[in-house]
Amino acid sequence: MQIEPIPNAPFGVRVNGLRCASVSPEEIGQLQTALHEHQLLVIPRQNELTPAEEVMFYRLIYPQAKNVWRDQTENAWERFKVDQGNLAGTYQIPDEPGVLVLGKGQINHHGLQVTLGGDRTAYGKSKGSQVLGGGGLQWHIDGPFYEHAPGLYTQMRCLEAPQSEGRWIDLANGGDPVWCAAGATAFASGRIAFDLLSAMDQSQCLGTRVHYFPRPFETTYRLGNTADGLRVADSESEACFERGAESPGQAFNDPLAQVYPLVWRCPYTGKAALMPQPRCLAFLEDAHEEPSVFLGTVESRLCVQKWMTPAVASDHVYVHPWQPGDLVIWYNHAVWHSATGSLAPDDRRVMHLTAFNDRLPPKGAVT
Repeated sequence: MQIEPIPNAPFGVRVNGLRCASVSPEEIGQLQTALHEHQLLVIPRQNELTPAEEVMFYRLIYPQAKNVWRDQTENAWERFKVDQGNLAGTYQIPDEPGVLVLGKGQINHHGLQVTLGGDRTAYGKSKGSQVLGGGGLQWHIDGPFYEHAPGLYTQMRCLEAPQSEGRWIDLANGGDPVWCAAGATAFASGRIAFDLLSAMDQSQCLGTRVHYFPRPFETTYRLGNTADGLRVADSESEACFERGAESPGQAFNDPLAQVYPLVWRCPYTGKAALMPQPRCLAFLEDAHEEPSVFLGTVESRLCVQKWMTPAVASDHVYVHPWQPGDLVIWYNHAVWHSATGSLAPDDRRVMHLTAFNDRLPPKGAVT
C-alpha cells in the first residue's frame, strides 16, 4: 500500500495498491491515521467489492459507528422523503442496508429494479435544493443533525460514472472557476476555513454554538440555496431581517434537538475545523459572555456564509472526478462536500454511499 498526495489538491491523499476486501489490521491503522491527518482518501480500483465488503471495510475503519445514517425505515427524514414518493430516488440495498444506492438512471442492481434520481433527472437543476430536486452547489456535512450525532466518516464508491462533458463552476469569493467532470463531487476543508479566518473571527467562532432545528431537513427542504451553496435562500425571512424585525433565536423545547460547537477539534490531531451544517442551522449562540447572546436565523446564516466563503475559493477546493471503482472516504468532522450536478439527460451515475451515525457529539475546540 502506498499513500501519496493527490496532485494539485489542497488536501487529501491517494491510496494505491490496497484491496479493501482483504485489508490488514496494520493497514487499517495507517488508513485511520491518514484520514485524520489528510482528511480524505481516494482508493482506486475497488470495482469488485460487494456491498457486504464495503460495509465491512467501513466498519473496520469506524468500529464505534452507531447506526445507518440514511436508513429509510428508521431515519425520520428518510421516511419523510419516502412518504413523499421518494422524489430523490435513493434506495437501500435489500440485503445490505448499510449501502444506499444513489445517482441517475434505471438499474437492476443487487435486488433493486428502480430508477435512481427521481425527479432529479438533471441531477442539479438551476433552482431548488439538492436534497429534493436541483441546486447547483450545496455545501454540507453528512448527518441527521437531530436525535443522532453526525458520523466521523462518509464513504462513497463509484460503479458507473457519467460520460458527458463536464462544466466550469464559479465558486465563491470571486476566484477562478473550477472544472468539474460530469457527476463530480466537490470537497472543502473546515480546517482550511478556520485557518483562513482572522484572529478576531477565530476567537468569535470558538465561542459560538450552533442550534439546529428540530427535524431540520423537513423544516427547510422546500428552500433553495444561494448561488455559492453556502446559505439557505429564504426570501420571507430575509425581508423580515432587512426590516430590522428579526427575532433572536430561542432554545428549542425538544430533547432530540442538537446544539454543537461551531468549531470542532479532531481528538486525534488536535486540529480545529469550522463545521456548520448550513441547511439545518436555526441560529447561533454567542457564549463569550453570560448570559449568552442569541442571533436570529438570517443573521446567523449570513455570519456562517461569511466565515465559510474563503474556504470555497478555487485554490482551496478539491473536485473529485469519479471513475468506476473509486472508493473515497473522508473525515466528516473536518470536510464539507457538495454534488456538482448538471448531468446530460441520458447520463447514468450509480454510486454506493455508506455512512453511519456516531455515538457521541462532536468535540468542540477549547476557547
